[in-house]
Amino acid sequence: MGDCEKLEHVITALFPIAIPTSSLLFFFRVRAVFGGNNYVVGFFAILWLAVLGTCITVTRSLTGINIGTTKYCLHFILKNFVSSACIVPLVNDTLIFFAISYRLMRNTHVVYDIKTGFRTFLFGDYLPAFSRSLFQDGQMYYL
Repeated sequence: MGDCEKLEHVITALFPIAIPTSSLLFFFRVRAVFGGNNYVVGFFAILWLAVLGTCITVTRSLTGINIGTTKYCLHFILKNFVSSACIVPLVNDTLIFFAISYRLMRNTHVVYDIKTGFRTFLFGDYLPAFSRSLFQDGQMYYL
């Protein structure tokens, strides 16, 4: 790669843009599904701000160096708090996925037992067409 320090600066500058914006799309979905519930929307708004804050810390927590005289790069300094930039978005996306899934499952007109609940949660069975596509799209993003 050549100058690993510059490469590391570019990568760490893009990280706080990429992760929070993709989490923001998931937040917009929560706003659409829970439009009338300000407490749920407010909770997820605060959680999205936590995602943004922890992703910004990446810019100050990584330093790259060259491996010997080669052009290959290595993370030289990796501060302890950088792991929060991975954990907080994972928690955010997990909570949003389960909240949306729960809300969409309430749209079905079927009596739940273990089998029907599992099929609805895993495959989107018994959901209306729009809810099913929203549910499956959320599954693809989360996975």
